[in-house]
Amino acid sequence: MNFPLFPLSPFSLLKKRNQLFLTSAFASLVLLSTPNAIAQVSVNHSALSNLGDGHKTKNKEAKKTNKHSDKKKHQKEKITTPVETKPPASAKPAVSATIPPAPPPVPVFKDANIVVPLHPPAPPEMPKVIKEVKGEVRATSKHTLLIFDQNSVDLNESMMKAIMDYANMLKQHPESTVYLNAYSHGNADDLSTPRRMALNRGLAIRAVLINQGIPSTRIYLLAKGIPEAQDKDLSADHVEMIRSDLANKPEKPAQHRQ
Repeated sequence: MNFPLFPLSPFSLLKKRNQLFLTSAFASLVLLSTPNAIAQVSVNHSALSNLGDGHKTKNKEAKKTNKHSDKKKHQKEKITTPVETKPPASAKPAVSATIPPAPPPVPVFKDANIVVPLHPPAPPEMPKVIKEVKGEVRATSKHTLLIFDQNSVDLNESMMKAIMDYANMLKQHPESTVYLNAYSHGNADDLSTPRRMALNRGLAIRAVLINQGIPSTRIYLLAKGIPEAQDKDLSADHVEMIRSDLANKPEKPAQHRQ
């Protein structure tokens, strides 16, 4: 059987080839089942081989065609597919330079007119001058000594005048302070009694200085009691007034005043 070749699709060629084999097989069965039947089947092998080669060729051509069509389709899709573009972001409005407002006025605080009563410490009571009291004044360039009568804290006229003069001298040296080193005689077995006597004598002199205008912050009272080194020419019952800026200067001879 000769089958002409037609320009068919690969699927049609495969179908025709299957039909050819099925027809040949069916004819063989019919001939084998019929006794003394003679049949002649002629097969054009060249046509079959051409059919196979053509099938392969057609497949290759179909693949090429498909690839070519896919490329064209892809190119068309590239051309025709709209590009998704994001809408442009809305531009922020330019902030115009503005001048800030003037600062608020400085608040003015009115005086509340609150009168706070001040209560400065009251000055101590001014000691009284007793003329009959024994006492002595010894003044040097470094200090002033006030010598008291034993077991007495009273001041006579010369002692009061010496303390007032010392207050006026302190006013001329406002940067200096004064030390009151107070002593008293006593028994070594009883140190409290001479210290209390020395303290009372120092407080009497301090009261005069404060009443004369010397601040208490410039007066340092030291109640030492019994002197450590006893001077034969000086009674143990005395108070030493010494200015702070003269404490380290050499001492000149004392001047006696009674």
